[in-house]
Order: sequence, then structure tokens, then C-alpha cells
Amino acid sequence: MDIIILGSAAAIPMKERNLSSTALRYHNELILFDCGEDVQRRIIDAGLKFNKPTKILISHFHGDHIIGLPGLLFRFGLIHRDAPLTIYGPRNLFLYLYLHKKVLGLKADYPFKIIEIDHINNKILEYDGLDSESPINEENIENNIIFNGKRYLMKFTIVEHSVLSFAYSFIEKPRSGKFNPERALELKIPEGRLWKRMQEGQTIEYKGRKIDPEKEKIVGSKLPGRKITYSGDTLPSNNLIMLGKGSDVLIHEATFSDELKELAEEKKHSTSADAAKIALKMNAKKLILTHISSRYQEDAIVLLEEAKKLFPNTILAEDLMKITLK
Repeated sequence: MDIIILGSAAAIPMKERNLSSTALRYHNELILFDCGEDVQRRIIDAGLKFNKPTKILISHFHGDHIIGLPGLLFRFGLIHRDAPLTIYGPRNLFLYLYLHKKVLGLKADYPFKIIEIDHINNKILEYDGLDSESPINEENIENNIIFNGKRYLMKFTIVEHSVLSFAYSFIEKPRSGKFNPERALELKIPEGRLWKRMQEGQTIEYKGRKIDPEKEKIVGSKLPGRKITYSGDTLPSNNLIMLGKGSDVLIHEATFSDELKELAEEKKHSTSADAAKIALKMNAKKLILTHISSRYQEDAIVLLEEAKKLFPNTILAEDLMKITLK
């Protein structure tokens, strides 16, 4: 699992920093948190593929977090994409993209869903790409879960910004423990698809006998899943703390230094010290500071130093930085 910073600037792109976007590479899938301007180029620079199963989570409708999305969708069409795409975000996400279809001719001739999060009615509304002007499906949201798959689930919460803004958590489900091939051979289970199933923690049937790989010590005890939380733009938020409890990594905006705390509060953003305090309260293991104001183009190190006084395991996001979670 890799976290790759595609854009770490706030509001205005800088020479070394694109606008907000963070990628999570997980197995054969790509998950993008926000989609700032020129995200296509950063995907190329990061060596990521354009035709992988992809989920995109939009935190809010400020341009520096979403303007790169239509261009990315145009590119997907030009390369004859066939991998599935799902985009999550607040209400009116479909309308935003539908207008690009009507005015600019945006096409999405690939498997494509838009999921609007209706926080007022606690529902998710599913659109079939840009073809269905009404939702094809509605489901109630339980425990803030907006996706629940085989390997992981995703949750959201409302945070505190000048417009409706969401934070998201990627929560991996418990993983199978270490595989013991010697024990499998000892039980005369031939190498092949049965081994693969046991590595995934599945009970198999072999020669009329059911074999539980954990009980038979073919695989070790389950390993806890990993958790990544992305703040979007926000003031310090209790909702975010609850969402991100126990995160392995918190990716949190740090638009201002502590000397501009009043300005941060006025603009409904966080300081680097605020981000460090949130990481402490949620018992996160690592903090990544991002969404850096252009006023720190030459001295962003001050943000890192302020945060590390409170939360030592902090790093300052740099575009194309890769963090591997083993």
C-alpha cells in the first residue's frame, strides 16, 4: 500500500507544488482523495496508470480540489478506458459533471458511477455515469460507511469549512497472517489454487476434509488492517477525530503557521499545530501535513517544525513523495 502526494498546495499552485490531490495505491486499485488542477500530469510523473480500477473521493466544491476532475475524465475517454470508475462527493456532484457533458461534450464510455453523499437524509444516491439524470439507486448510510468491499471499507464525516466539506477514512479489513508452505506440504495439500485460497484465509475442502488454515497453522493469526484518514479542508474538528481514531496515517491540511491562527480561523482552515493536536487526539501513528499556503513557498519547514514539537512523527508533504505502509 502506497500513499503518493500528487498535489500539496492550497488555493494557488506553486513551482514545486500542484493543487490538492493524494493517491492511495492498493493492490490493483487506485484511490484519489481530491482532484486539483493538472492532476493528470502528476499521475504521469508518479508512474501511476490511467486504466486501473479507480475511486475518487471529492471533499468539497472549491476549485483547488475539483477542477482537475473533468480533464481527467476527458483523458479516460481518449485512452479508451475500460476499468471501472466511481466518484464520491457531496450533493450536486452529478450536476457539476453533467454540465461538462452538455457544454463541453464530456463523454464517459467506460464503467462509471457517481455517488452523491446526501448527509441531510443520510443516504447515498447512485448515478449511472452521465446518462441517468436521476439516481438509479438510493441506499441508507449506516455508521457513516459509504463503501463496504471485500478488503476494505470507506467512511465519511462532515468537517468544518466555509462550504460543506467531508473527510474520509480508508479502513482495511483484518488481513490473513503469514503463510506457512511447509505446514501445507506436511498436510499433503498440493501447491496451486488451494494455497491461494488458504492465503486469503478461506477454509478449503480437500479429499473430503475441511481444512481451516488458521486452525491448522497453515496461516498465522489475522493481522489488523491499516487505516488512512484524509481531512479535506477544515478547522479542528471533533467529527474528524472520531472518524480517524487509531489511524495509521492522518493526511491533514496545514494551510497556515501558528502565528496566523486568527486568519486560519477566519478562513476556516487549520494551522500545522492544529493538525498535530488532532493527530494526538485521534492517536494516529503518522501525520502528513499538506495543503500548504503559497506564502510558505520558501520556508514551509516552519510548518513542519511547529507540528513536530507536538507530534514528532510528522512529515511535510512534497509533490510525488511516496509513503509505503508495510
